[in-house]
Amino acid sequence: MPPTPADKAAAAAARPFIDAIDSRIVPEFFYYVTRFLARRTFRRVWLQNDYGSGKALQNRSTLFIGNHNAWWDALTPLLLNQKLLRQTPRAVMEWEQVDRYPFFRRIGCYSIDRKDPRSALGSLRYGIDWLNNGTARNLWLYPEGKITNPVLPDSPFESGVGWMLPQLDSHVDLVPIIQHHHMMHHPKPDLFLWLGTPLKPDTLGSNKKEITASLQRHITSMKLTLAEKAAPKEPDFRRLV
Repeated sequence: MPPTPADKAAAAAARPFIDAIDSRIVPEFFYYVTRFLARRTFRRVWLQNDYGSGKALQNRSTLFIGNHNAWWDALTPLLLNQKLLRQTPRAVMEWEQVDRYPFFRRIGCYSIDRKDPRSALGSLRYGIDWLNNGTARNLWLYPEGKITNPVLPDSPFESGVGWMLPQLDSHVDLVPIIQHHHMMHHPKPDLFLWLGTPLKPDTLGSNKKEITASLQRHITSMKLTLAEKAAPKEPDFRRLV
């Protein structure tokens, strides 16, 4: 059957997938820029790492999922990866942002077009293939899909992450990344990062709806725990920046 005018219009309106471009120099440069900005913005950046780093991760790949409550969530993966993890990164970014700021491609960002469900599914499939077809790789994903207010009830997680998990190979770890900042004790805020222990996908549910809901409960619980751990004036964390 030949395509209808509506099919042709939809095809014409479809926006092309924008892939990441691997580079050794650009991420290193932006690491120093980001570290400089972090030192200007925060009193300290603190880390609790229950996952691992460097050589210990060279035979693994990692899907990092976390809360999305601040603009800085887009930059902390660069700090963690360049200084600690040393994996080849990928991160999902809105199509408009990747198109407008092409340099994001050179630090591992690729596009997702949430206005086009078929295209969005293709971007998630890209992430699955990226993790499955290699080691010492990672993918950063914020299932809320947008920045949300940390003091309001959590926005529902998008179900794409629940669709992805059953398709990941056994060498891929699912690791929570939780972020929290406050100004309880000092004029400048402190930023706290928590890399959790890997989760077991087969314990989260039997379908994407159950998996997504389980992940949201787990991330919410870890957010509350991190807020409590970060409250003391002398927190028991390692300084990252």
